[in-house]
Amino acid sequence: MIVRDERRAEALRRLKRAAGALFCAREEDHVMVNELACNEPGCPPIETVVALLRQGEPPWQVKVHKAVVDISDDDLLAAFGAKPCC
Repeated sequence: MIVRDERRAEALRRLKRAAGALFCAREEDHVMVNELACNEPGCPPIETVVALLRQGEPPWQVKVHKAVVDISDDDLLAAFGAKPCC
């Protein structure tokens, strides 16, 4: 179930900040965090997609098969595979 409350809003803000640091986001870049529900066979019930949109470059994204409120900093680091160099 997707949680829609202040706890979720704070988790979204925290993930955007953490992803911005991991992506080495600049002021003009956009970090997006989207929680998606899926009902198709073989698809995780909830997945969170974290993406960096940087002008002139293809989007960079990672997926975590958890709800936004359940994602830890370690989950985010694991999704990146290793902390990118800035």
